[in-house]
Amino acid sequence: MNQDAHTPDCFRSVEHKIGLACDRLPGCSRQHALLSQLLRHVQGRLHDRMHEVLREHGLNPVSFSALTMLYSAPDSVLNPSDLAQATSESRANVTRICDELVARGLLLRAHNDEDRRRIDLRLACDGAHLVESLLPVLQARVHSVYDVLQPHEKDQLETLLKRVLGALA
Repeated sequence: MNQDAHTPDCFRSVEHKIGLACDRLPGCSRQHALLSQLLRHVQGRLHDRMHEVLREHGLNPVSFSALTMLYSAPDSVLNPSDLAQATSESRANVTRICDELVARGLLLRAHNDEDRRRIDLRLACDGAHLVESLLPVLQARVHSVYDVLQPHEKDQLETLLKRVLGALA
């Protein structure tokens, strides 16, 4: 465990409870439990901040992620399977999200030109404009939290998180 790390007030009681639980369970890794909870809490708070920005536009972080993945795709087109993989969402959830985005005119569905059995998802002009207007706002109000880290610390965090994600894949 990193004794030099300062525990934010909002996490002190969680850290204490992890310690108590690990004291009762022989072989329990306090640090592993702590890291898992820290990641969950960080993700939850980032999600909440994103939701504050996106709610004003009738979006949530998952629907915005879908729009962003389409925005970044060649010709702004993906099939539903590729979108599910890019967003780490189930096919069923991607279908529901896409239904909502199509109804709002942010996304279009069309048969694939090469295989009429396949459906392509295409970002509509309004969807592209929305992504372009929201990305700077999210950068300022959400992603700027990483400014507490030095550039080399951001690189290190990225490397470490990718390593952990790779172990989970």
